Amino acid sequence: MEVLGADDRAEWDDATVASQYRLRVTFPDAALNEAAGLHEPAARDLKSREDHRDDDVVTIDPGDARDHDDALGVRDLGGGRHEVGVHIADVSWYVRPGGALDHEARARGTSCYLPGGAVPMLPERLSSDLCSLRAGVDRLALSVFATLDENGRLHGYRFAATVIRSRADLSYEQVQDALGGATPLGAALQRPVELLMRLARALRARRLAVGALQLDSPEVKAVVDEHGETLRLERRPHLESHELVEEFMLLANRCVGEAAALRGSGVLWRVHEPPPGRKLADLDEMLRVLGLPRPPRHEGDPHRVLQALLEVPLDPPKRRLLHRLVLRSMARARYLERDLGHFGLATREYLHFTSPIRRYPDLHNHRRVREWIARVRDEAWDPHETAALATECSGREQDATEAEREGTKVKGLRLLAGRLGERLSGTISGLVPRGCFVELDDPPVDGFMAVGDQLDDRFELDAAGVRLTGQRTRRRFTLGDAVQVTVARVDVPARECDLALEDDSRRGRHGMPGARRKARRQGWL
Repeated sequence: MEVLGADDRAEWDDATVASQYRLRVTFPDAALNEAAGLHEPAARDLKSREDHRDDDVVTIDPGDARDHDDALGVRDLGGGRHEVGVHIADVSWYVRPGGALDHEARARGTSCYLPGGAVPMLPERLSSDLCSLRAGVDRLALSVFATLDENGRLHGYRFAATVIRSRADLSYEQVQDALGGATPLGAALQRPVELLMRLARALRARRLAVGALQLDSPEVKAVVDEHGETLRLERRPHLESHELVEEFMLLANRCVGEAAALRGSGVLWRVHEPPPGRKLADLDEMLRVLGLPRPPRHEGDPHRVLQALLEVPLDPPKRRLLHRLVLRSMARARYLERDLGHFGLATREYLHFTSPIRRYPDLHNHRRVREWIARVRDEAWDPHETAALATECSGREQDATEAEREGTKVKGLRLLAGRLGERLSGTISGLVPRGCFVELDDPPVDGFMAVGDQLDDRFELDAAGVRLTGQRTRRRFTLGDAVQVTVARVDVPARECDLALEDDSRRGRHGMPGARRKARRQGWL
């Protein structure tokens, strides 16, 4: 049993979510003591490293980031070729196998980002300081140097233990403004960033050409004050500067994966299996009922089927619905001791390497790369132990993902609790026989609308699971429908939000919609 605090106090929300998902919020003394004994890079630490402190290297992250895992640099080789340096924090230099830090990092598996702050995989001495590739300080890295031409074709790569000194901690918004010409970064950085963007576009075009999927999945972030009170919920826009970083992280991961496949090393693979035929058949039926474009027939090539479907031009609401349905039909990506390929990326030999501050599989894979760089014999590895580690890491990742969603949901409910009785617009995002789940437009919070109770009718869900039909009224509610609702009840501890349908066709003599009058009688309003 834990005593966390009053459930009506927003400052305890993160602690409640952390307890619910059994997140490890405090570090044992042994791990903290080990971290405290670590030091800034000294001359002796740099002897066996390539010195890239004079390179024009930058980090590009969210504006509030403190754990800078990766940095990018580029230099012109002439003849239309360029060498891109993808520099990743050398966490494996500090966190040695079998130590207290390693034991705790494995137990956590990943960092978890809640609205009020992070639950880090590593103590702040490492995650926000020694390992973070902050501007203006010497930092140790494991680097992937990839040679690319202007068309994004890879002509070779190598790995190196390096020391770097980032020129600037840039945000995605800064880079986007610089690329658009609104606020240039200055001569020293503007040109390299523009070249990186040009190469990233070429890499992306090549990925899409072989069948990689491009799914829109907007991120919702809760912005809170120092007391945990919700200031706002915002949908983070997807910027081209995000794609710049993403392409080079994917490139580095693929380079390490290819080398691991050649060596037969005991790495953790990132696998994403194809959707089974039954899932694709269900998707096709849902799209048919909804009147949305259906997958073209490309026998034996589900990549082409889904890619062609996602490229159909649609208005924004229908596009969001289509992408959501395709995403639901996909398997969950996971870690595995053997390579099964990555369906979403349309590639094999793919793993995670670029975020060792916040993901344990990346740290595990860094240790293999360190062995290659040092040209030592790979350590013996037990496939059963690697399989167990993969299962652990997949489970920890899922827990952290669900905790992050729950943390955002709680802050959204806090925001709605102050807007009872307010009329809002939303979109039906899910259906069950009892009613509809509705995603509100602003704020982007989910609630439930019990249409059967509110309209005095019994509703049936169709076989495709996308439409409710009233037996008496013949009213229909379909996935993706726009609706007007009233915030009827919010219960933050129970994580519930009840919405009442605003139905202009059923207004009573006093001008109040019939469903809303019924909601008030039954205590929802």
